[in-house]
Amino acid sequence: MLVSRKLSLLMFFIYNVICKSLHSILSPLLIVSNSAALSLTHILKSVYDEDGDEDTAGSSKSISVKRSFHSLAIINSPHINQSIFTSLCESLGGLSSPLQFLRTLDLSGNLLGDTCAATVLSIALSPSSSMTIECLDLSRNSIGDGSAVTSVFQYYASINNEPKLKVLNLAQNEFGEGEVAYQVAASIVDVLSNTNSIDLSGNGLSGSFLTALGACSAATIGNPSHECNMVNLDISSNHFSSSSINGFLTKLHQLSTTVSMKMSFINLDENEPLLAPNQQMVLNELLSANRQRYVARHLKKLNSSSSQSESDSDTKLSSISDITGEKSDPKKMSPPEGITVLFSAPLVWRDSEDDFHPIEQLDFAREKSLLWQCFSEASRNIDLSYDNATTDRLQAVMTKGCKALHFSGHGHPHSLTFEDGSGGIHWFSVDQLKALISGGMEEGKPPFGFVFVSACHSALAGQTFVDSGVPHVVCCQQESQLMDGAALSFTRAFYLALAFGKTLKDSFEIGKQAVLSSATVPNADEEMKKFMLLPEDGVHDIPIFTAEQVPEWPLPQNGTNTYDENISLPTPPQGFLGRETDMYQTLNSVLNRRFVNIVGPSGMGRSSLAAALCHYINERKSTLLFDDIYYIKLKRPTIGKLSTIVSLHNQLVSAGRLEIISYEGDLDEIIQDILTSLKRTKSLLVFDEIENLEGSTEAQDLHYFLGQIFDHTNDVHVLVTSNKSIGLGGDRLTVGESVHELGPLSFRNTVKLFAYHCPHLHSSRERKDLLDELTSHDRFAEDDEISKKIKSILGGGIPAETFAVAYEMSSEDFQQLKGIRGLNEVNGNGAVEE
Repeated sequence: MLVSRKLSLLMFFIYNVICKSLHSILSPLLIVSNSAALSLTHILKSVYDEDGDEDTAGSSKSISVKRSFHSLAIINSPHINQSIFTSLCESLGGLSSPLQFLRTLDLSGNLLGDTCAATVLSIALSPSSSMTIECLDLSRNSIGDGSAVTSVFQYYASINNEPKLKVLNLAQNEFGEGEVAYQVAASIVDVLSNTNSIDLSGNGLSGSFLTALGACSAATIGNPSHECNMVNLDISSNHFSSSSINGFLTKLHQLSTTVSMKMSFINLDENEPLLAPNQQMVLNELLSANRQRYVARHLKKLNSSSSQSESDSDTKLSSISDITGEKSDPKKMSPPEGITVLFSAPLVWRDSEDDFHPIEQLDFAREKSLLWQCFSEASRNIDLSYDNATTDRLQAVMTKGCKALHFSGHGHPHSLTFEDGSGGIHWFSVDQLKALISGGMEEGKPPFGFVFVSACHSALAGQTFVDSGVPHVVCCQQESQLMDGAALSFTRAFYLALAFGKTLKDSFEIGKQAVLSSATVPNADEEMKKFMLLPEDGVHDIPIFTAEQVPEWPLPQNGTNTYDENISLPTPPQGFLGRETDMYQTLNSVLNRRFVNIVGPSGMGRSSLAAALCHYINERKSTLLFDDIYYIKLKRPTIGKLSTIVSLHNQLVSAGRLEIISYEGDLDEIIQDILTSLKRTKSLLVFDEIENLEGSTEAQDLHYFLGQIFDHTNDVHVLVTSNKSIGLGGDRLTVGESVHELGPLSFRNTVKLFAYHCPHLHSSRERKDLLDELTSHDRFAEDDEISKKIKSILGGGIPAETFAVAYEMSSEDFQQLKGIRGLNEVNGNGAVEE
């Protein structure tokens, strides 16, 4: 067969060239002569020319499929005549060409020039070509101003060509100020809209290219026909000015907040001039956030595809898009169905003598994450929103209208434990609840179709919702102490079933079965019985949600179903406990005073308290009304480290409130920018470990800055942590310093913190047993000798010391600690042997 013989000749040619080059095996460059390249061209062209004969034989398809090449590289061969390359390119297409299935073509380093490179690019982009080249490398080919390459891009943009290329390398082609670079930027929304990676490094590009790139990227906003899939952009080793980079970063930030950007990697290394540290930091933060969103969307798409394929046989067609197979358009969807989660986490309650009593914090972060995962997995047009449980916010939810309400908080036999708006508890009686709901009825209809009360002792509150006309309520039986494990197992299974459109009755049974089958719920058969579906004689065989499926959840236009995370805040401290009263007092100082200082020795937990307080405030923006929180961790001044004020400026840039400035900017100018951006906001500035600046010029700058903040803004509050009062006053500061002294943990909380971190304890049950063994007996007071001794062993109530003791304690010492109470009873003298 003729084509078969030609392919054999081609393989022999390649083998012969390689064998003749074995003498230069240590060289990274395989040199092909003009004659060799010409021979390769002739062989390829002759195979293509014989196409008709082979078709007649009826066997061309099997030969072309089995003996085709997917990759071809002829690199670093500038001595080969351009006419030969042009002739070679003409042989690339054709139904019987051995290169018809070519996916990767590397012609880098051949000095092809503009015309020949344009020929190659045209073949790669041509819809009539039999090839689907996905990766094309034309780097180091002296394209120059690229008028021919520019014409190719313009032509295929005009014919609405279906994009093919995934990777395009045009590095080191001396583009300079030529039009070709701008055309590449314009092509990312049409000809190159399917391209994931573009390399334009080392082309002498200037700032005007970045401006064009930003403008073209902005064209994707609100225009489904203009989509950009670029993930990686290499524009290193160019000549972008500092101001053009600032403008580009600002544009990137604007785009990342308005569209689902996929841009995850941008290389600006070795730019002239080099990026300033603040520019590099902002770039890294933007790209990191983009990568997280991109990966989350990708995983979500994979999970959706998997779930859809498994349920296709059981799912009824419910919309035109289901029948026609057309992609759903979010703009054409009906408004989302909504569920609001009200969470209540008061810090303290106050007795009749005005003494504060701490309220143990529940794990709302875990419950939030669980609900988010349920609705994300279901991927339906449901809007999930969070708010804190105050009577004002409940009334606001009723006014706005909400299909479903989920309340999560501590339980009480006669009340719901709402928040009072400043960290304290509001005992919201069932009579008050009934009056509020009745007042929110329109035409006799209740404001909610469904309510879930996630709290122990919640049956009375649940019945109150029923008596107010709510047709479906899930709660826990009165006087039953609900276990966290059972609640989480039930909630996960119940809401997943409900979101998928199952009836309330079926979802409730699925939730109970999840508790029964859970490996982490002791006495599961008893725990399962504590959940109630009210009214008991109600008709619950109906779905609560009938929302259509969406390609991505949450939908971009649903702005409320987000965590509202503040990425500038530090991670909440691990095992943070026992500071509820301190948090309450500091919170109220921050709300009522403009300058608050948490004072205490190192290791006492100042930074942990400040971080936890910031998250507490951030989760209650609708109540506490802070627009933003900016958190700066201070370190000792060193050469090359960003100053505190510049770090704050960078956070304002990341938040979109300011544009980037270079480090050459005057400090007064930077401060003025900050003052202008914060002037009409209610913001909280947090400076952690301010003592690290003591004795430095940066400390003087910060003191001056604080004075400017208090003089020129009306509602900016400042929280600092330090080992002492920072001593600002008199003429230097017009706002007084409110100091909160942070002391050691109580005995009980010291034991709880130790139990949380101790590696010798492996479950919550074991931790609770140790806590009961060391602290729970009535005859063991906080100030008895044995309690004092245990507290001293565990670090004296200083959290950092307790943490260290927990991880350093040996098994022998731990066993001795467990038996310390019994040993004291045996000795009978109150002495403790260490």
